[in-house]
Amino acid sequence: MNPSLTLILNTHMPQVLGTGPLFDEPENWLFEALTETYLPLFRMLERWDSRRFAGTLVMSFTPCLVDQLLACEERYTSYLHLLGRIATRELERTSRLDLYNRSEKFPQSLSEEALSRIHRTAGMYLRRVEDSLAFLKEHSLRDVFAQLGRSRLPGVQLWTSSPQHNFLPFFEPDTADRLVARGVESFQEVFGREPDGFWLPECAFQPGVERVLTRHGIRRTALSLNGIGASQPQDPSGVFRHEDLEVLVHDYRIGLHLWKSPDATFPAHPVYREFFRDVGFDVRPEYFDELGVPVPSHKRGHVWTGLKYHAVTGQQVGLGEKGLYDLEAARAQVPQHVRAFWDLLESRRSLVQDGQTFVLAFDTELFGHWWHEGIEWLDGVMQPKLPQEVAVAAPVPPPPPSLPRLYYSTWGRDFYSEHWLTPGNCWMFGLIKLVEAQLPAPVDAETRETWRRFEVFSGSDLLFMMPDPTQRERARTLFLQRYADVVSRLPAFTPELLTAFPVDPFKCVLVHVGKPGAEAPPPFLLRRLSRQGSPDARREITLDPEVVDVAGLRVCFQYFLLHPQARYALRVEGSEHEYTFQMPDYGVPLLIAQDTRTYPKYDPEVLYRKLAEIWEGDQRLPILQTPTLRSQHMYTREQVTKVLGGKRTAVFKYNKEGYALLRFREKSVAPASIVFDDTVSLTDAGAYIQAGALSVPVCSDPAEISRQDFDAVVFTCSLNFESEVPHVRALLEVATRKRLPVVSLYDDILYYDLFDGLEPDPSLFHRVAVPEQDALAHPGPVDYRPRNLLGVFGTDTVQGKFSTQVYLREALAKHVRVRHHATEPTGILLGADTGYSRVLRVEAEPRLAFERRLMLDLARDCDVVITGGQNGLLYSPAGADRRANASTMIYETFLPRLIVLTVSVDTKPEDVLATREYLETLAREHDVPCTVVGLAMMGGRKLLGSRWTETWFLGVRDEVLEAARQRLEQRTGLRVHAIPEEVDALARSVLTSL
Repeated sequence: MNPSLTLILNTHMPQVLGTGPLFDEPENWLFEALTETYLPLFRMLERWDSRRFAGTLVMSFTPCLVDQLLACEERYTSYLHLLGRIATRELERTSRLDLYNRSEKFPQSLSEEALSRIHRTAGMYLRRVEDSLAFLKEHSLRDVFAQLGRSRLPGVQLWTSSPQHNFLPFFEPDTADRLVARGVESFQEVFGREPDGFWLPECAFQPGVERVLTRHGIRRTALSLNGIGASQPQDPSGVFRHEDLEVLVHDYRIGLHLWKSPDATFPAHPVYREFFRDVGFDVRPEYFDELGVPVPSHKRGHVWTGLKYHAVTGQQVGLGEKGLYDLEAARAQVPQHVRAFWDLLESRRSLVQDGQTFVLAFDTELFGHWWHEGIEWLDGVMQPKLPQEVAVAAPVPPPPPSLPRLYYSTWGRDFYSEHWLTPGNCWMFGLIKLVEAQLPAPVDAETRETWRRFEVFSGSDLLFMMPDPTQRERARTLFLQRYADVVSRLPAFTPELLTAFPVDPFKCVLVHVGKPGAEAPPPFLLRRLSRQGSPDARREITLDPEVVDVAGLRVCFQYFLLHPQARYALRVEGSEHEYTFQMPDYGVPLLIAQDTRTYPKYDPEVLYRKLAEIWEGDQRLPILQTPTLRSQHMYTREQVTKVLGGKRTAVFKYNKEGYALLRFREKSVAPASIVFDDTVSLTDAGAYIQAGALSVPVCSDPAEISRQDFDAVVFTCSLNFESEVPHVRALLEVATRKRLPVVSLYDDILYYDLFDGLEPDPSLFHRVAVPEQDALAHPGPVDYRPRNLLGVFGTDTVQGKFSTQVYLREALAKHVRVRHHATEPTGILLGADTGYSRVLRVEAEPRLAFERRLMLDLARDCDVVITGGQNGLLYSPAGADRRANASTMIYETFLPRLIVLTVSVDTKPEDVLATREYLETLAREHDVPCTVVGLAMMGGRKLLGSRWTETWFLGVRDEVLEAARQRLEQRTGLRVHAIPEEVDALARSVLTSL
């Protein structure tokens, strides 16, 4: 049984049709797509033979695109005549080397064979222009659409979409209903019949949209795997049914081979045409003047003509080094990729629900426009030269399996709304919702026109363009023009709105729009509601929003972690108005690795634990008021090695300390052999730190503790919650029975009321801390001016200070003698010379003298000592200012001359500048030099941490890191070093400054 393919082509183009000069972007996008993709597809449908293809071709058309195609024929014909003028000249120019070089910005020495290759390619472009003009003479585009609607080609479905590619989950049900109705109406007007289905823009779905579709006669749509609740790498795609709706679930795991996967995609083959190297970049600007082709002044020297003479050549080959395109070699490669495609489907049958029917969805413009050979490839897949073999009396396929539920999802990055709702564009969402809330009912010509303009204003394309620096300003300008246009038609416009929208099933953006003012914006007050909608009195969260002033309004927003499917009430301080909302149906985003494998974006158990800490609280562990036993204190490497050296450690539990013990496991005096946690359950600890298999199992079952093999216990956190008691008690039972050493990084475990029936030996219990007698010995003043001290401090609440210290310590040790004083107790387990959190029960003056004596001892016989802060230098503790935070105290204790500041992708440049200014102020007060040598950026984003012991990072993409690097370096003048990838470069900067 051969694989069957349902191929969905999403055909859409933003509003780009203009009235100005031709060859000015972005109108060229439309005309290039017409020439390279749409007209060739129409030609293919003219000769469609359903006997040659046993699957289904779905072509969806957005009304936005169709309207432009119906209106563009005159301008498009003029464009083709101009392009024909260029192609004719190119055919002449490429016939002789002297003619060719006369117009080149950089004349080349080409062989006759190379010039002949370019000449053949030029001929192809001229024939294409002639074919396109011939098509327009034979057909009007309106007639093409009408004929497609009448013909009802077997194996071909025609779908509609929302008018302007509007992202439906953004809107209230009544608005989404209107947008779907308008898509259906528009399709009927052009194609003369009902659509066969509805393409959800960006494949974006939320529960309830299915009822909107079926209400308007839609019986077929497409979703991503997450839309049917898939959360495992092997969950099947294919064709399903939900009530009256047929659901085509596209398989991005296979689609990657044609689109995103960097090494395995067909379009990335070296012989195929390179999209980004255009003739208009290589010729002198005067070339177009000589041809009488008007080029806008801002495009001179960089004109997109669609004529391209170069090949992909290689992924890492720069545009200037690309080889020449060989038309015959590229055409010869296409049939091989047709066969490879069917072989790929054959090998992935286990990924589809019936073992046969594959569903793949792409933007139509991939074929022919982006991937020049894509139309020929499509032709080979869908209309091969020989008809398909048809089995005699083929059995009737079983009905598609029924889905009980559908889930919030998109086909975008991480399969939720992250790309369409970012900190950089959520102000646009706020303005869209502000206008939506005040739209009049579409009852007459005037109000229907207002709705039409709202459709244009609220399309998804400008939001999609905002994250791209090259398109951001144009998108912003267009959006604000459209906003002003639609608002001018609202007679009673109120500039205030409160709303919220989920970025994914756990994270939500809260938005308030109002008039700007001189005072600080009021905080958000967020309260969870019961299932019945009544307030949950246990807790109300106060959040300080971020602010954007735009269009005479102040847009305040904040991202926050919320329960899936839970209901919340949001208000701003000083207002009684509340906005209630519900988070979407549960689903776990699947990320796609470079090798196209999938893995979960989150560990939901970790997030649920965090949610419990934020919203429910917990019972505190019982602490003895008058403890009779006390642990041994230790703070040097020698002491720790004596206690733990060579032992296999059981760690409790996952937090930033546990994370560090796993990340730097090879540096530990007692590497973790198992991790216990009261909620987290993973197969391997490597999944938690995204490091691959570490062979360190994770267990959340207290009954398993006694069955595991370990000979030391480390408690990494301040023990706080009742849920931890079963694990802590079980670990203590094993430790006391087997007489194992127990080390606490923070609290003294012997102070807890957890030893009923046990007889602990205090000599086996240890705490990473400084004994009072050590701190009180020799309390006199110290002459303190070490010159070789490097401090690692945070600019905001970002974590990564300790990890940076360890990575930097190892990098510097390759060149000089290094000592490490860790102000985190974890450090003493991971190779630091000394380490503890703070000296307790000792007054400030003797404590300062002890710590400075300790640092002088470290600094005396080495080249550099590394230490660092515990929180952001700008952090203000409750009831105090930043002078009282731990990092300021650490800085004023040790007075490091050199500083490395840690940042993340979310760090604001102004926070870095404020931190450096604060450090300079402190240095002047203490009369010491202070130099910030660079910024260290950890490759992640802190999602949330309600307890200071908790840290959870989301991985981020290379483009996010690079954008953050550029933003910080441009604004601060400091070099950003990605950690750990660029730690050697950071080490060189430190050595240069010593």
